Amino acid sequence: MLGACGPAPLTTARDLPPVQVLASAADDEVAVNVLELICQSCAEHIIAGCKSIPGVASVDVDRKEKLLTLHFDSSFTTRERVLAAVDEVVATIP
Repeated sequence: MLGACGPAPLTTARDLPPVQVLASAADDEVAVNVLELICQSCAEHIIAGCKSIPGVASVDVDRKEKLLTLHFDSSFTTRERVLAAVDEVVATIP
């Protein structure tokens, strides 16, 4: 459900496809397409959640392209763990 973004659709966030890896320029960076970067409220929720993922050092966002770039400590976590955590964050959008 999108909640504050407008009318709630018939699907929930968990019914949506998982985030998709678009590029990974380095071993400690991953760029993902997140369709839920619709409004400022949703973007803030997703960014805050992603910044709290263990091992994530910073998060860059491009709302126009619906793209998140996460920079993480590869000695602490893996790309797969970061992606799974992003899926969980997106699924919590009210």
